[in-house]
Amino acid sequence: MILAVFLAALLLLFIAVRHNVGVPFLAMIAGVAVYDAWGASFANTISEWIPGASVIVIQYALYGLLVVGFPLVLYLRAGRSGLFGILRIAESVVFAAVLTILVAEPLANIFSFDNLAYEISSFLNNIRGIAMIVGIIAAYVDVFLFRTGKAW
Repeated sequence: MILAVFLAALLLLFIAVRHNVGVPFLAMIAGVAVYDAWGASFANTISEWIPGASVIVIQYALYGLLVVGFPLVLYLRAGRSGLFGILRIAESVVFAAVLTILVAEPLANIFSFDNLAYEISSFLNNIRGIAMIVGIIAAYVDVFLFRTGKAW
């Protein structure tokens, strides 16, 4: 149920706010790459600096900050989307789906998943590659159509 609520909240946010999704989507992908490159070693370093801190909690916090936190802040500060109509809605759906795919594993480790969450997670994992490619293409199109707060 937690995954369904997370996905629904993201969809509602992205469809209602109508901001540019391009840069936040690319920032989310960059956040995953940065975390994969040095997130675990940085979490170990932080846990050495703070004696009582759990490495797992620090890893989840870093992952959440890089993959969810910064992209959502960028999204909320972005201007209106350069896409319109069904393209903007489709881009919002893809952005929410990819973000849900990326946080499903940490959420599964924190919360216990029910059957609905497992079904959503398995469906999204099946379309992960396609969703990533479509999302990246839509993000680049949105970035190219967006210029100083106005669409071309």
